[in-house]
Amino acid sequence: MPKAEKPSARVGFPQAIRDVLIASMKKGQFPLALLGLLLITMVARMPPADVSRLVFEIFAGLRNGCLVGYALAGVLVIGWRLHAKWQRSSIQSEMERLSDFRNDVQKQELGDRVKSSKPRQRLKPPDGKE
Repeated sequence: MPKAEKPSARVGFPQAIRDVLIASMKKGQFPLALLGLLLITMVARMPPADVSRLVFEIFAGLRNGCLVGYALAGVLVIGWRLHAKWQRSSIQSEMERLSDFRNDVQKQELGDRVKSSKPRQRLKPPDGKE
């Protein structure tokens, strides 16, 4: 019997773009991903002389102070995102701690009359097979 061919593990550029777009859809960042893809496409289709002129114009605008507000807005958005991520993880761990505390107090006061609200984890057999 001939062996079945394994699918190629190599990921090309189109597959990578597809994976990024799917991940952005799951996280709600699809419009930003489309905007970034549009900007990359526009710059890639420009003649090289125009791309270098565009880069020099951007740096001149930053040097003159005309684009400082945009740069500051970008930095603030990145900082906000990092802070929101930290806050979500902090709140989640506090909620788990309070839930465990509540369950312990209920168990002490009521015994087994109240069941835990946490879903039970399925135990794996000792041999590791399911």
